[in-house]
Amino acid sequence: MRLFIVDAFTDKPFTGNQAGVVVLEDDDEVSTQTMQSLAAELRYSETAFVRKSEVDGDADFELLYFTPVSEIELCGHATIASFSVLRHLGMATAGHVYRASTKAGIMEITVESDIVMMEQGEPQCGEPLSADEITQIAKLLGIDTEEIGDERFALLPAPVTTGLWDLMIPVRHKATLFSITPDFDGIEEYSRANEIVSFHVFTLDENRALANCRDFAPLYGIPEESATGTANGALIYYLFDRGIVEAEKTYKIIQGETMNRASEIHAKVSLKGNMYRASVGGKAKIIAEGNLLL
Repeated sequence: MRLFIVDAFTDKPFTGNQAGVVVLEDDDEVSTQTMQSLAAELRYSETAFVRKSEVDGDADFELLYFTPVSEIELCGHATIASFSVLRHLGMATAGHVYRASTKAGIMEITVESDIVMMEQGEPQCGEPLSADEITQIAKLLGIDTEEIGDERFALLPAPVTTGLWDLMIPVRHKATLFSITPDFDGIEEYSRANEIVSFHVFTLDENRALANCRDFAPLYGIPEESATGTANGALIYYLFDRGIVEAEKTYKIIQGETMNRASEIHAKVSLKGNMYRASVGGKAKIIAEGNLLL
């Protein structure tokens, strides 16, 4: 088993979002408990385990994902990290599209010479939150209720999924985004009760990119994450659904600045067959590799 430490959504070491990537050989037998224990040992927001597909004939690779406290169905930045490692090892080639089997379904991954893009699952938008729910969310984030929403685009908080349900929370100003003081216990309780993975707070008050965002997922042992592929896939679809972004155009989203781990996520919505799908991607920097002595 080979272990890699990768900074995803960046080309600079010690920025972006860290992920552990374990590449399994055909004869490597690793229990779920061992995977969970390794993820807890590494303490990155996610650790991915990847191998050539043996079970699903529709997929080229199989991926499993673990936070420090539990297994999850899908992780965007760990997928970008994994396929950057596979390209580094010669197991994936630039200019090709691969199919990855995850517990959230089959994902198409496009590998290029400098970036990796991941197509996400079928998108769905839930109902916008009520005024009382918005007041509750503001309290959990430690901001004024009036700062949530964006009347310029008629944006209100709403749950969205492209594989995992995240709560999209627009705020008016970047200063508000950066001033958030989360009630992590309260966010964890709300997330559990409403079956969502994270609070994905964003603002369009950003002149360097489409949006700047922060992501809080304490239910899964991630107080704050510096780059979140799945949630930004949900975000780009949320903005597309509301007529703010165009299809077939790639946008840049910034995350992680308040953690001193600035990340740059590429996101777009494309028509595939009769359905629009979100894709996210970016660069990745491998900063360490070695062997696991298990």
